[in-house]
Amino acid sequence: MLKAMIFDLDDTLYAYEPLDKKARINVEKFTCEALGISGEQYKEAYRFGREETKKRLPDVGAGHNRLLYCQKTLEYLGVPPMPLSLRMYEQYWGTFLREMQLFPGVKELFSLLEEKQIPIMICTDLTAHVQHRKIEALGIASDIKYLVSSEEAGKEKPAREIFDLCLEKLNLPPEHIWYVGDNFKKDVEGAMQAGIQAVWFHPQESIVKNPDSKDKTAYLEAGNYQELKNMVAEELKMS
Repeated sequence: MLKAMIFDLDDTLYAYEPLDKKARINVEKFTCEALGISGEQYKEAYRFGREETKKRLPDVGAGHNRLLYCQKTLEYLGVPPMPLSLRMYEQYWGTFLREMQLFPGVKELFSLLEEKQIPIMICTDLTAHVQHRKIEALGIASDIKYLVSSEEAGKEKPAREIFDLCLEKLNLPPEHIWYVGDNFKKDVEGAMQAGIQAVWFHPQESIVKNPDSKDKTAYLEAGNYQELKNMVAEELKMS
């Protein structure tokens, strides 16, 4: 019997890549104008800042902190990081958050779950502060009962620790939970290893690579939220 649903956030409830691309372009333009440097100089420094952050903070939420990327970018350029790194950070997230939109059908599925008193959880990598802001920007804060981030869990998906924290907060056996995510290794395999029913979400318009897993009976698949809503409705009817 389905008693709770967990959703990944980025690229599962909305499209991350187009927003990230636009926000990064705006930060590059802003920084180049502020410092009088070329795009190539910026790109070289940004690559260093991002890679250095991830090298020092592997597999934890803070490894995605764009303020650290910005700080290290400026340090590489020999520029004092304050206050410009914060301005760069705000430029990125200002652009990103203003233009976020849910995938079609998310709200309809959430309405069905709320009608059936099925709690909704978000389980996500990245830092808690930013993910809270995304949830607010998407207009779903009132729909979400629980949130687990990799920053809080101390490990990124597919580590068992983050899924165990989900189970702890929900206080339910894993067989009563569905987990929906776009990343096969992080979301689907991570959920399956925790005994949770995984649903691999891949929008139909996307190019889907064949996953390594051979056991396709171990997880469900949905290409859009109407398909997923129909699957949930059928499961609830049977239970």
